[in-house]
Amino acid sequence: MTTYKELFGKYVQNYSSDPTSTDAEGQIWYNSTSGTFKTALGSFGAWASGGSLNTSRGTLGGAGTQTSALAFGGYVPPSTTPSNASESYNGTSWTNTPSLNTSRGELAGFGLQTAGIAVGGYTTAYSAATESFNGSSWTTVPATLNTARNVLSAVGISTAGLAFGGATTPGTVTSSESYNGSVWTTTSPTNTARYGAGAGTQTAALFFGGYTGTANTGATESWNGSTWTTLPASMNTARRGLSGAGTQTSALSWGGVSTAITGATELWNGTTWSTSPNSMATGRRDSTDIGTQAAALAAGGDTNNALSFTTATEEWDYGVTVPVAGSWSAGGNLNTARYGLGSAGTQTATIAFGGEVPPYSTATELYNGTAWTNSPASMNTARNYPGPSSLGTQTAVLAFSGYNDNNLASTESFNGSSWTNVTSMNTARRDLFGAGTQTAAIGAGGITTVMTAANESWNGSAWTTVNSLNTARRALRGGGSQTAAIAAGGEAPSATNASESWNGTSWTTVNSLNTARASYGGFGTQTAAVVAGGTSDGGSTALTAVELWNGTSWTSNSNGLATARLYAGGSGTQASGLMSGGYVTTSLANTEEFTGPSTTLNYKTLTTS
Repeated sequence: MTTYKELFGKYVQNYSSDPTSTDAEGQIWYNSTSGTFKTALGSFGAWASGGSLNTSRGTLGGAGTQTSALAFGGYVPPSTTPSNASESYNGTSWTNTPSLNTSRGELAGFGLQTAGIAVGGYTTAYSAATESFNGSSWTTVPATLNTARNVLSAVGISTAGLAFGGATTPGTVTSSESYNGSVWTTTSPTNTARYGAGAGTQTAALFFGGYTGTANTGATESWNGSTWTTLPASMNTARRGLSGAGTQTSALSWGGVSTAITGATELWNGTTWSTSPNSMATGRRDSTDIGTQAAALAAGGDTNNALSFTTATEEWDYGVTVPVAGSWSAGGNLNTARYGLGSAGTQTATIAFGGEVPPYSTATELYNGTAWTNSPASMNTARNYPGPSSLGTQTAVLAFSGYNDNNLASTESFNGSSWTNVTSMNTARRDLFGAGTQTAAIGAGGITTVMTAANESWNGSAWTTVNSLNTARRALRGGGSQTAAIAAGGEAPSATNASESWNGTSWTTVNSLNTARASYGGFGTQTAAVVAGGTSDGGSTALTAVELWNGTSWTSNSNGLATARLYAGGSGTQASGLMSGGYVTTSLANTEEFTGPSTTLNYKTLTTS
């Protein structure tokens, strides 16, 4: 028998823990701790949040790539109202482009962002219309489908496309047509009448999944340029409303409806379908079909099979490493349960101050990474809802504004042993955003007698009024410094998902949170922030949901808080943070420690058979 040494020129290595370098991909080693042989596999895929569409919708068409995409048409709330909206994606955010000439839903798309085709769909009747996009405008072309239909699939480029399947009166069809840039020509039909998903090119396509008119199917068919062949391998989950991308031998499928909405993702290797262990963050049906097996884009869709259309976008990436979501673990309890407290510092050296027990508190506590200790130094003014984010360190912190039966403007400075009153803010208010250090901070938004957008800058001795937020609101959070901050969410007056970035001079509206919320905890920097908990309904329901900011967009973290809460104190960084206190139906004392997202190799234990 040939040995591993003879094949690869070296012996199997013995490690007490699994190697983490990507150089380990494809290697075999013996883990002496677990007593197993292991290897690291490549080609592991995962979904991550992208920028949100400007118009929520489902059954829309798509074209292009993950970083240069086009989305158009579809149905918009509150019912199946056809849309002519068109948007382009640059890998980060969606921008409105000139509209389609014909509003329609359940259409298909193919081609590139600057050379896209929209075809078929439904207006008040089944459509055969074709439109082309040149990067600037949509043009209705004379070419129409030979069979008007909706929920069809289409693949290819603007001068060489293929449309197949779909539905028309009286039901699903087998119709297949090719497009040469000027005319549609009927080709050999598919073997199963249905509407499903597709991948590939005009001469090498794949048709999979869908609905036959009576049942969901996982059937797979292959097109060689002249005929469709039913393949022996079906999808693992039969479903309709699914989306697809890729080629005939390397395809990806996601979402749809089996017995319920799903985010399940399957990969096709030319022979078989395999289910990815990573599903979409938001299960949905009828999203865009854009990209490849290595880099796909799902935008929009119906999230509950009841016309609840979304703006959410998810990006699929396929690589060597496995993403590991940020996680929460239990820390020590505060000595005084409270909410609306201020907090600053790091995960292993945090200060918590003020808040409401009730009554309003002056208590100061210090955290050493394990336990909270009461400080003998109390605040001069009991208050809740002070400027709450990353304002210094455990031994050099600033507390300002808040509430104590009246809105406050007073500011206090802590030097590690005592609190000292310093110059007050220009505008008394509570529940505002704060970021920076003890000597260089900003305080923005909040509520006076009404929501305010006012913003003030602190230089270590005085507050100066500077440029306001774009959206007046309270209970917003985020992180950053006096010259580089991110503030998101809040009430304006209902919960909002709006985000704004501060450059030291002005606020700029940036990509929104995935979940509109207020009164949550936040910490981090302008390019790496964390928000957690809060409420979306004015306080009736507390959230556990967590989102991460990467400087461009917000991503939902799959691991939420263990305890739903609002008005918690947040401190630390995206890599290592802390959430303490808060409120559900009563004041909370518990603390949760956050370990930020990371990556690892796709390890597999080897067995004999």
